[in-house]
Amino acid sequence: MEAPVNLLFSDFGLYVKTFEVYIERSTQHQCTKKFIDENLSDLVTSIGKKGASCLNVLGLGSGSGEMDLAILSKIQSQHPGLPIHNEVVEPLPQQISKYKDLVKEKGQGLNISFIWNQLSSEEYVKQNKERKESKKFDFIHMIQMVYYVESIHDTIKYFHSLLETNGKLLIIYNPDYTRFRSLSFELAGDHFVPDVQKVLDELRMKYQICKLSFGMDVTECFIEGNENGEHLLDFITHIAHFKKSVSADQKDAVLQQIRQPQFIKEENGQIILNRIMCAIVVDP
Repeated sequence: MEAPVNLLFSDFGLYVKTFEVYIERSTQHQCTKKFIDENLSDLVTSIGKKGASCLNVLGLGSGSGEMDLAILSKIQSQHPGLPIHNEVVEPLPQQISKYKDLVKEKGQGLNISFIWNQLSSEEYVKQNKERKESKKFDFIHMIQMVYYVESIHDTIKYFHSLLETNGKLLIIYNPDYTRFRSLSFELAGDHFVPDVQKVLDELRMKYQICKLSFGMDVTECFIEGNENGEHLLDFITHIAHFKKSVSADQKDAVLQQIRQPQFIKEENGQIILNRIMCAIVVDP
């Protein structure tokens, strides 16, 4: 082992940089946005208590806010004239800063107020319990954040308990996540993320699921010394400075895992990894 192995999330600056490369090299954002554009209007029509003066929305792991604003726009279009109180939970200050800039740029005309919480979901739960707060929400979303919580079971159970009578909980994640994180489980003490559907079944929750496919250009991962390829491998494995931190055999094993024939398409010199995304809507 050439260097100590650290999880990517231990270095916020590196995490943001690798995430940006990942988003540039994949169609994950476009896939998520397409789901929101095509499905969310119908899903949020029924939210909100009769005679309510506002709608309360909670975003967990909101990042830089692109998906949040798309969701909020859809909710407002289905409930015109009704103010929205939007609460953001995001641990990275860089992401909150980008989110605020996005609101200034694209939030004009939206009747939305924002509460900013620079906290992890666990810290948010702890804060609520210490303050004995149990505010209810009409819509809660957890987009690509279940990998970073200590217990997905406890997280889903707690935030589901905050739904209003007609509320909805949206969970979006990549079920093939653990296939690429196995090395970080082994080397850096990362935790195993259980299957979200299994957790929902154990909690006896009612839900609908939509499976979506998206692509990721991993060509640069196979070019020695390519900086973007190294950042992409960092994000895929969630090991900081992956190539410098693992043995040659471990690096080769991960690259072979990525390039399994059943998951890739090679054409015009590009290697495209086919991935799956699940969007789950949970009823109260």
